[in-house]
Amino acid sequence: QHPCSIVPNRGSIMARLVLAVALVSLLCLPGLAQPAPAPADSTEQDDDSTQPAEKEATPAPKPSKEELAKQALSRATEARKEALEHADDAIKKLKAFVHLFDDHADAKTAAAGIEESAQKDVEKSADDAENTFQSRLGTLAKSGSSGDSKAVAAAAKKANRAAKEVEHSAGDDKAKAMRELRKHIQKAKKEEAHTLARKAREGARAAVKAAHTLERAERHAGVKEDIYERALDRNERIGEGMEDQAQDLQDKAEDKIERYFGTVEGRAEPLEDDAREEAAKHFAAERRAVRGVTKQAGEEAHKVRAAAKKAAAEAKAEAKAAKAKEASAEAEPTEAAPKEAKHGTKANDDTKAKHDTKANDDTKAKHDTKANDDT
Repeated sequence: QHPCSIVPNRGSIMARLVLAVALVSLLCLPGLAQPAPAPADSTEQDDDSTQPAEKEATPAPKPSKEELAKQALSRATEARKEALEHADDAIKKLKAFVHLFDDHADAKTAAAGIEESAQKDVEKSADDAENTFQSRLGTLAKSGSSGDSKAVAAAAKKANRAAKEVEHSAGDDKAKAMRELRKHIQKAKKEEAHTLARKAREGARAAVKAAHTLERAERHAGVKEDIYERALDRNERIGEGMEDQAQDLQDKAEDKIERYFGTVEGRAEPLEDDAREEAAKHFAAERRAVRGVTKQAGEEAHKVRAAAKKAAAEAKAEAKAAKAKEASAEAEPTEAAPKEAKHGTKANDDTKAKHDTKANDDTKAKHDTKANDDT
C-alpha cells in the first residue's frame, strides 16, 4: 500500500450516509425548497404606492355663485375705500399748498433770494463786461505812444462804450433777471397748483367709479336694493363734492399766488432800484477813469508829436548843412584859377571904363561945338 493512499474504514462510510440524509431532510422543509425573491427597487415601490393615491384624489369643489359674489363684494369694498383715501389725501395736499401763501411775512426774504439768484445769473456777463472795460482802458493808456490824437479819441470811445456795458450788466440786466425769475417762480407755483388740483379731481372721479363698482357687487351679492342705492348716492355725492372742492381750491390757490407775488414784487422793486443806482455810480467812476487816461494819453501823444517834429527839424537842418558842405567841397577852385579870373575881370573893367570916358568926352565936345555955332 502506498503510504499516501487512504483506505476508508467502515465507520466513516456510515457517518457520511447519515449526513447526506440529514441534508435531504432539510431541503424538503417548507420555505427552503426555493430561494426567496429579490427585494424590489424602492423607487418603484414608492411610485406604486403613490399611484393609487393620485387616482383616489378628488378635485376641490368650485365656489358657488354666492361665494364668488361675496368675494367680489369684498374686493369692491376695499377698492372703494382705497380710492376714497387716495382722493382725500390729494385734497389735503392741495389745501396745504394753498395755505403756503396765506402769510406774506416772508415776502421780503423771498425777494432777497430772488435778488441773490439773479446776481448769480448775471455774474458771468458782468465779469466779462468788466474785463472788457479794463482791457480797453489799457489800450487807451497805450494809444498815446503812437502820437496820433485820432487813435486816442477812438480808444476813448471804445472804453466809454465798455463802461456803459458794465453799467447795463450790473444794473438793467440784474433788474431784468430779477423780474424774469419772479415771474418764472410764480408761473411754476401756478402749474404746481394745477397739478395738485388735477390729481385731486382724478382721485374724486376714481372714488365715484369705485362706488359704481361696489354698487354692482352689492347687487350681485344680494344686498337689498334700497341699501346699495342709498350707498351709491352717498358715495357719488362725496366724490362729486371732492371734485368741486378741488376746483375751488385751485381757484383760491391762483388768487393767493397772484397776491403773494404782488407783495414779493413790492419788496423786490427797491432792490432793483438799488442795483441800478449802484451800477450808475460804478459807471460814473469808470467814466472818470476814462477821462483821466484820455488826458494822459493825449498829453503823451502831444509830446510824441513834438519830439517827432523836433527830430524831423533837426534831421532836416543836419541834412541841409551836410548838403551845403558837400556843395562847398565840390565847388572849391585851385589857387591859380581865382587869380587869373580876378585879373581878367579887372582888365575888362579898365577897358570898359576907358571906352565910357571917351564916349562921354566926344558927346560933350559935340554939344559944345553946336552951341558955339548957334551963338
